[in-house]
Amino acid sequence: MITALLAAALAGLASGVGALPFFVVRTIPRRLYDGILGIGAGLMLSAATLGLLGHALEGSLDAARVGMVVAGLLAGAALISVMERLVPHLHAAGHTHEHAEDHKHVRRGILLSGAMALHRLPEGFAIGAAFAAGDEATRGLGLLLATAVGFQNVCEGLVISAPLIHGGKTGAQTLLLVTLTGLPMPIMAAVGFFFSRQIGGALPFLLALAAGALITLTSTEIIPETHGHGSEAPATLGIIGGFGITIVLRATLGH
Repeated sequence: MITALLAAALAGLASGVGALPFFVVRTIPRRLYDGILGIGAGLMLSAATLGLLGHALEGSLDAARVGMVVAGLLAGAALISVMERLVPHLHAAGHTHEHAEDHKHVRRGILLSGAMALHRLPEGFAIGAAFAAGDEATRGLGLLLATAVGFQNVCEGLVISAPLIHGGKTGAQTLLLVTLTGLPMPIMAAVGFFFSRQIGGALPFLLALAAGALITLTSTEIIPETHGHGSEAPATLGIIGGFGITIVLRATLGH
């Protein structure tokens, strides 16, 4: 469990890395931003499909197991759909109108920070569930997922930081606020680990739930942010690159 908590904490703290470029620049090129975000989306999707769902479907594929996986996938999608109604959307958040008042930028950044902190809940749960079984395969899956989520958190840190910087916040203030959004991750990793350990027979359901949540989150929040600004090509290449990185990581981690 300590490994799961440490991996989730590092993935959560990675959000602060996204604020570091704004110590030296005020904005980043849109094409570069969309390409980086695309890589993060590819990592998340591949970790959910090749990792979480792949492990959930290992073993005897009887009707009960398949039913649990499908139910978990739908439950994860429903969870994010409910959260989407409770928190503001992130689309186009990284590039606000330059003539808006500073307090509006800061307010948007704070709202995004709260939204991002809530979005960390299914990610932390997924990491904890991935580590739960305690064997070599699931440790590799947990590390793979933590790496994917950590990279995506760096990208999301950019999303949160931009309006805060535009609103007049210093680099240090922005770094602190963005980093704090990662705090829920180790807490939810402990919850995911506990539930998966205590209800071992439900592990396929829990892994599929985490996968459904990550897939839905990526498709509704991250991918739309990368398209519609004339940067579809680097964004799409980024998604493909994310899958490629996951394949290399799986081979490296022996999973």
